[in-house]
Amino acid sequence: MFPPRISLRRRIFLDYLPRAYTIPKQPCPSRLFTHNSQLLLISPASPRPQLPFLHTPSALRPPRALTRNRFQTQILRLLTTERKQYFKDQVKLAIKYTLYFWTAIGLITIVQFGIENERLERKYPSPREWSWVSRWYYRTTRDREVSDPNGTGLIDWANVGNSYKEIIQRLEDVTVDGEGLLPQLEEEGDIYVEGVGKTGLDISSKSEPWRRGYHECLMGAARAAEHLDTWVRDTTRNIAFPPEVVIGPSNPRPRPVPFGAESAPREENCEPAFESPATYYLKILTTRGFTTRQRLDAALAYADWLDFKGLPSSAEDMYNWGLDIAMGALPTGVNNVVDTQTGIINEDATYITPNLLLATISLASHHAQNNNFSTALPIFLSALRAQQNLPLPPAPPPDPSTSDINGSTSIFTAGLSFIRSTLTPPAYPPPPPNGDLPATRTAGTPCEEAATMAHIGEILFASSSLAPIRKPSSYSHNSSPSTEPSNLVGLSWTRSSVSRAESTLRELSSASSPPVTSLAARQRCAECLEMGMENWAKMVAILRRREEEKAARGEKTTEEKQSSRGWFWNWKDGAQEEKGGKGKGEGEGGEGEGRWEREQRAVEEKAKEVRRLLRVEGLGSKGKEG
Repeated sequence: MFPPRISLRRRIFLDYLPRAYTIPKQPCPSRLFTHNSQLLLISPASPRPQLPFLHTPSALRPPRALTRNRFQTQILRLLTTERKQYFKDQVKLAIKYTLYFWTAIGLITIVQFGIENERLERKYPSPREWSWVSRWYYRTTRDREVSDPNGTGLIDWANVGNSYKEIIQRLEDVTVDGEGLLPQLEEEGDIYVEGVGKTGLDISSKSEPWRRGYHECLMGAARAAEHLDTWVRDTTRNIAFPPEVVIGPSNPRPRPVPFGAESAPREENCEPAFESPATYYLKILTTRGFTTRQRLDAALAYADWLDFKGLPSSAEDMYNWGLDIAMGALPTGVNNVVDTQTGIINEDATYITPNLLLATISLASHHAQNNNFSTALPIFLSALRAQQNLPLPPAPPPDPSTSDINGSTSIFTAGLSFIRSTLTPPAYPPPPPNGDLPATRTAGTPCEEAATMAHIGEILFASSSLAPIRKPSSYSHNSSPSTEPSNLVGLSWTRSSVSRAESTLRELSSASSPPVTSLAARQRCAECLEMGMENWAKMVAILRRREEEKAARGEKTTEEKQSSRGWFWNWKDGAQEEKGGKGKGEGEGGEGEGRWEREQRAVEEKAKEVRRLLRVEGLGSKGKEG
């Protein structure tokens, strides 16, 4: 049989097909349908599209040329032209925004740093002659001395003292800020004293702001040295520690360090944390170029430190040195102002300077602290007499810059002045009085009188062996002695000091436009008021305790004996008997209370009133606490 004609024709047709159109026997590698046509350059043609959900990568066999680096093959498939451009744009945006962010952070930090320095400069002005680094050290150190940046309430005196030392070294370095400084003896150079160190220099060629800032740095270093007294520094870690935590033979039972603090040091690795305060106080006293008040402040501060250390004889010598400094500034021909042997101000003296008053009152306080009441009381009385006899100051000339033609200032002028004061750097404050001119009555003079009266009352109450004097209301130098006991006279002086300080504080506060200098006077009055109220409360408590002890023994106090002889007391007793025979202590309304018990209740009420006043004014320790 012959095959079918259709099959024969199909075979002949297939035999005569050209070889170029022969279907390849080896299958082509498939590719994803979603890939770009760019891959056609490296992939052979696909007979049909491959759908993603039908694609099985494990069944495919890429060519040998592409099996050398499978990771590169995947990258070539993923990094298309569009994706490459997208990734480049994203990286550029990330870099751009990162630069913007850190640039903004840097600019904000710079602005914050500038604002903080401007605030500190207005709060603690620094001399313009100093370099920028010295001025920055000075501002930050003054701020750290009065406030804790960590918020713990404790001041890092080691850091403060080291900062002051750094500033002093820069100021004394002729290559930095000390150009033109000379030693006291040019031919011999610097003078060194054993146990003290280098003495002062000659700074008379420097300007007044430079000298004032140098003095403040030396006083600040001395304050830090007082707080770091007996502290030690661990040489291995450069950390200061109190002596109670040191581990060594001299401290067999060391106190444990607080939680979170550094470990306690060993005694063999320790040295004194700071210099002695005498180093800086004596440097001020031996420096040429300071004013009388600056040297006097250093002498009195050093004397107070010696009193604190239990060296009364050395402290008295330093107080006498301060008195000599104040008297040395008197003009030629002015003599017999103060008795140098006793410290009493002459009654007929007319040229009395603020430095003399400060030196004599400080000397009297020293004698009172060391229970030398017979020497302290005459000095206080002479100082009080001199304060009461101070002349009034001359009327200041009118300031044309503060007065307007129409008597008022426009809002535009006030706003312009505010903007100008904000943008321009603050001027360095003018120098304070040096204390060499005769003293006059100021807004704070009544407060100083109140403080002196409080000291007098404290001395009279504490010593019964002194000759009693008149009450402050009737006090004069030639008045006859009082017949009352010293403790009652001292209490009367204390009451008068409280009344004087309170009335002066209210007068200064009620002024419509108090001057700038009245702020210090108000603060001084607040301190005197607090001290007087504290002394008054203690005195009344002591007298009440004595009254209760005598009542327990069945004795009558001196006040009861004196009042029982009066007609009022006899009438009161008779009236009590007529009402039913109620004896003393049985009636209502506090009839059984003693004199000092009633006064103690009155003192408590007065103390509440004083606290309210200080809280409203924002002055004193009670006002700041409130």
